[in-house]
Amino acid sequence: MHKAIPLARVVAALALALAGAHAAADTTYNVSIGTGGFGVSSGWLDLQFNGPGVGLAPAATVTLTDFVGFDAGAEVITAGQVGGSLATGYTIGNGDAWNDLFHAVSYGSVLSFKVTFAGDADLSGDIGQSIFSVSAYAADQTTLLGGSSAVDGSLGTVTWTPATVLGGTGSTSFALNSDAIAISAVPEPSAWLMMGIGAMLAAGAARRSRRA
Repeated sequence: MHKAIPLARVVAALALALAGAHAAADTTYNVSIGTGGFGVSSGWLDLQFNGPGVGLAPAATVTLTDFVGFDAGAEVITAGQVGGSLATGYTIGNGDAWNDLFHAVSYGSVLSFKVTFAGDADLSGDIGQSIFSVSAYAADQTTLLGGSSAVDGSLGTVTWTPATVLGGTGSTSFALNSDAIAISAVPEPSAWLMMGIGAMLAAGAARRSRRA
């Protein structure tokens, strides 16, 4: 005779599974770049968000916030659909041929920020992806740093794929091309709540099991 599984354990497992599935759909990432091995004291970070071509991908944006290690008075060069500031956050769209935020930085420490993706659905069935990329340059704005393995010299990229139904959530995937960069998903508040509920239910079930 099989022993019945307590309801609390079933609920806990379900909550944890839902939390994991929700976290997989997150559209915010932490990005950090360790610049201590670059061998120079200053340079530029190149942050781009571009589609396959003008009009070929649904409108999408990345919002950059929570900057650490950046100088508010540093020079900034932009091209295309770029707006905002270091204090309020930058927004980069994918609508122009070239959408680029070139930010002067000091090297030697870890530089970090958050990037959040949002965009329209693609109902055509011919999905056009947009790519956010991070590259590091020396002060000459030409010499690539970080030992990238990518052809374009980028340290890392995040690819945005739009939803295929109205109201749907787009998906993201990332690639690391250098040991100097780390990219990790940031769970949404609702995901943290679900994980917390699951943990509490699991703890309660464990206590009841010990008393039994």
